[in-house]
Amino acid sequence: MKRVILGTAGHIDHGKTELVRALTGIDTDRLKEEKQRGISIELGFAFLDLGDDIRMGIVDVPGHEKFVRQMVAGSGGVDIAALVVALDEGVMPQTVEHLDILSVLGIPLGLVVLTKLDMVDEELALIAEEDAREAVTGTFLENAPMVRVSAKTGLGIGELRDTLRQLAAQVQTRPVHGLLRLPVDRVFTLKGHGTVVTGTLISGTLNVGDEVEILPDGLKSSVRSMESHNRREEHAFPGERVAVNLRGVEQSEILRGEVVTHPSEFRPSSIVDVRLTALPRSPIGLRNRQKVKLHHYTTEVEARVIFPDLEKLEPGEECMAQLRTSAPIVPATGDRFVIRALSPSVTLGGGVILNPRGIKLRARSVKAFSELGPEDEMSIVAALVRSGGLVGTTRNELLGLSGLSGKRLDKVIETLKNTHVVIRFDTSEHRMIHRDYFDLVRKKILGRLASFHAAHPLKDAMPKQELRSAVPGGDKLFRAVMENLVGKAEVVDQGDAVRHSTHTVKLKEDERNLKDELLKIIVEGGKAPPLLKEVVAAVGSDVKQVRSFLSLLEKEGRICRVKEDLYFAMEFVEGVRTRLADFINHHGAITPSQFSEVTGSSRKYNIPLLEYFDRERFTMRLGDQRVLRGSSKSGDGGKVA
Repeated sequence: MKRVILGTAGHIDHGKTELVRALTGIDTDRLKEEKQRGISIELGFAFLDLGDDIRMGIVDVPGHEKFVRQMVAGSGGVDIAALVVALDEGVMPQTVEHLDILSVLGIPLGLVVLTKLDMVDEELALIAEEDAREAVTGTFLENAPMVRVSAKTGLGIGELRDTLRQLAAQVQTRPVHGLLRLPVDRVFTLKGHGTVVTGTLISGTLNVGDEVEILPDGLKSSVRSMESHNRREEHAFPGERVAVNLRGVEQSEILRGEVVTHPSEFRPSSIVDVRLTALPRSPIGLRNRQKVKLHHYTTEVEARVIFPDLEKLEPGEECMAQLRTSAPIVPATGDRFVIRALSPSVTLGGGVILNPRGIKLRARSVKAFSELGPEDEMSIVAALVRSGGLVGTTRNELLGLSGLSGKRLDKVIETLKNTHVVIRFDTSEHRMIHRDYFDLVRKKILGRLASFHAAHPLKDAMPKQELRSAVPGGDKLFRAVMENLVGKAEVVDQGDAVRHSTHTVKLKEDERNLKDELLKIIVEGGKAPPLLKEVVAAVGSDVKQVRSFLSLLEKEGRICRVKEDLYFAMEFVEGVRTRLADFINHHGAITPSQFSEVTGSSRKYNIPLLEYFDRERFTMRLGDQRVLRGSSKSGDGGKVA
C-alpha cells in the first residue's frame, strides 16, 4: 500500500473544503463556528482511495489570513500540494502567500485546481487561468497540471482524481528505517477511550502497544489503539494520517506542536543551524538578531535569527543562519521550516535545517559554521557529534538527527572514525565524541598530572580517583582517554594511581641523605623496628616529610608498611613469608605463639605481621590458627608451596 499526503492551499472562500467534500464525501469543517461562519478555522482531514493500491490522506487548511499558522501546521509532511484558485476571483493575496509557503517548505509535487467552474463563462475562466499561470511562474508549480472543476456539479472531479493518481505514482515512498516522529496537529478526548492525538507520520513506524514519549516535555505514555483513514490499524507507516489513542495522559497535558516519538530517540533543541532564504516577495528584509515566528511542522515558536557575517538579508537572498528558539523544538537534518514576522504577520522566508543541535556562534566557530554545506554529510554528522559535547552522541540519536538511512549513516561514521574526526568511546551504546572534546579531556588529564607532580615532587603518582574527580566528562570517557594515553606511552597506569611517563622522583642531596637514614633505621631494626614516632624523633624531621620518604621507599620495594605506624625491611618480611609457608606446609597450620618461633619477635610485632599476611591473602585465619590461603583447610583449593 502506497501512502501519500495531499495538502490544499489557497485564498479564503475559493472552495477548498467543497472540493475535498466532492472528492471524498467528507466534510472537513467539524467545528460549530466553522459551520455558522462558512469558513475553515482549523485543519480538516479526509482520505481518498485512488485505486492502484494508493491511499491518499488529505489535509484541508484554512484560507483566511488570520489562520496562516494553521495552514503552515497542516503543510508539514505534505507530498502533493493543491493550490486552489477560484475562477470567479482569480489569484488573491492569500493565494500568493500560501504559494510562497509551499515553495519554502520544498513540497516536490503539486497541481493547480481551478474551482467554481459552474459560476463563470469560458472567457472569464481563461482570464483566471492565465492569472494563475502567471502567479506560479518560477515556482515548483510552473509546469504542474492545471485542472478546472466544479464541486457543485461534479464537473472535472473525475479528471482531478486521475491527475492525483498520476501525481501520487510519482511520489517517492518514504523509507521506514527512520526514527518515529509524529508532530501533533490535534488533541481531543474520545468518550470511553481517553486522549487522542492526530498527525501525519513523518518518519519511522508506530505500533499498537508501543511505549512513546511526547516531546519536548518528555511525557511518557503508550499506544492503546490507532486509526488511519477511519480504519482500525495495528501499525502505522510514514506518510499516513493517523489518530493515536494514548494511555494514562490527559488532553490538557499535550499541545499541538508537540511530537510523539519512541523514548530516548530524539533530544529537543533550542539552537538550529539552517540555510535560510528570504522570500523575493517579502515586503521587508531580515535583520541580524531579529525576532520572528518559526513554524516547524505543527510547532509555532518565537525565534531569533542570527547571521554569522552580515547585518541584513534582503528579499530573494539566501545565506547560512542560526535560529535560537524561545522554547525547544524536535528537529532533524533536512527538515523544512517557515519564518514569519511578529508584526505585521507576513511570511518572510524559510529554508532547511542543516544541524538540528547547533552550538551558539562565537568568533572561533563562525568559519566552521559557514563551511557547513547542505549536501556535506560528513560535515553535518561531525557537527552533530560535536554538538553532543562531552556527553557524546549515540548512533541512534544520529539516525534521527541526520535524516540519513542507517546504511548511509554507518558509512559516514566509519569514514569519520578512520580519519579520527569522531571517536567511539562507549561500544555498548555506540556513543561517539568529537575529536575536539576527546583532545580537551586528554589535555585536562595531562595538565592535572603535571600540576600534581609539581606540587608533590616526592610522590611517585597521583591517586586515580583524585585525577578522575578533576577531569570533566563521564567515567567511560575518562577510561577511554586513559587507554589512549597509556597506549601512546604518555602516562603510566599503576592501578590505583597514575603518573606522567616522564615523571621521576628527583631528590636533592639532603633529601637523599634523609631517605638513606630512614632505610638504615628500619633495616637495622630487623625483627623489632621502631614505630613511626620513634623514627621521626631519631631523624629530627617533621612527620609529614618522614611519611613522604617512607612512602617512596615502600614504592621502591625497600620497606613494607604492615600497619599505620609500623614499617619492616622488605627483605625481613619476605624471609618471614618463606619460613611461614614452610612451617604451615609441614604442620598444617600455625598459632600466634608458634609464629614467634618463625620471627623471633614479640607479640607486639607478630600480630601486625600476621594481619598483614591475611590482608595480602597469603594466609587465612581459622579460629586461633592461620592456614595458607588456597590450602585444602582454607576451602580455597589445593596446597600452596
